[in-house]
Amino acid sequence: MNGLRSVTLWTFDIKETESFYKDILGLNTLMNHEKNILHIGDAKLAPGTRLIFKQYSGDSDQLDTHFHGIALRVPTDYALYEYKQQFDNHQVKYESVQQLNGKHLFKFYDNNGHALHLISDEQNSGVPLGTAYDGGPISPIHQIQGLGPVMVKSPETQATGSLLNNIFELQLFAEYKTIDDESAIVFKVGAGGNGGELHLIDYPDAIESLNPPIERVAISIDDIDHFEKIVNHVKEIEMEHHIIQHEAGLISLYVRDLTGIIITITYDTVN
Repeated sequence: MNGLRSVTLWTFDIKETESFYKDILGLNTLMNHEKNILHIGDAKLAPGTRLIFKQYSGDSDQLDTHFHGIALRVPTDYALYEYKQQFDNHQVKYESVQQLNGKHLFKFYDNNGHALHLISDEQNSGVPLGTAYDGGPISPIHQIQGLGPVMVKSPETQATGSLLNNIFELQLFAEYKTIDDESAIVFKVGAGGNGGELHLIDYPDAIESLNPPIERVAISIDDIDHFEKIVNHVKEIEMEHHIIQHEAGLISLYVRDLTGIIITITYDTVN
C-alpha cells in the first residue's frame, strides 16, 4: 500500500464548489464538464492529494455522510493561522485549534457543509506531501499539499474493521477517543503518517447512502501481486465487487462496505 489516494464526495453546486476550493483554499482544480465531475488537488493533481466531487441533484433533506471528517495537510503549524485569516476574510465557518496525536488541526466546513480539517505536517512523518500550487491566493509555503487522515463513520465497526484489516490487509495501528468521546480505530496505509491513516469512528446510527452511491475512499497500491491477492480473497468469500480497467494504466477494485461507503484499491502502473 502506498497511502490514501483520493476521497469522493457529493456537491449541491459543482461550480460553487470549484470556486470554494480554488479561490478560497487555493487548490488546483480540473472540471470534467462531460461527466460533471470536479477534481481538486495539488499542482499536479497527484494521487494522495485529490478530492473528487460529483454533482448531486436529489432531495437535500435526505443527505447523510459516511465521513466524520477529511483532513487536508499543510506544511507547518503557522500555515493553519494563514488559512484562519483567509477564512475570516471569506466568512468560512471554522472551529478552534485542537490536537490529534500531537498534531495541530482545526475543523472547517465547505460550501456543501462537509466537515474538513486542516492539519499541520510539522510534526509528521510517513507519506510525503505533494507539490504546492502557486496559482491561487495562498502562498506556496503555506499551501495545502496532501490528503489525510480520512475519518470514516461506521455503525458496524467490527465488520468494517474486518474488511480493512483481514481483506485489504491494512495494519491496525492505534485507538483513541475523539473530542466527542467517540471510539476511533486507526489503520495504517503504506508509510503511515497523516497521508497514510484511515480512522474508523464508532457511530451509533445507520447511515443512509445516496442511490446510486457517491461517497468513496480510495487507496493506492504499488504491488501487483498484493493487488491480485486482495482480488482473489474478495472472490473467494463471494463479496460483491467490481474491477475496472481505467485509461492510463489504472486498475481498481471497488468494494461497497455494508455501511454503504465504497472503498477502492487502485494499482497504478504509471505512478
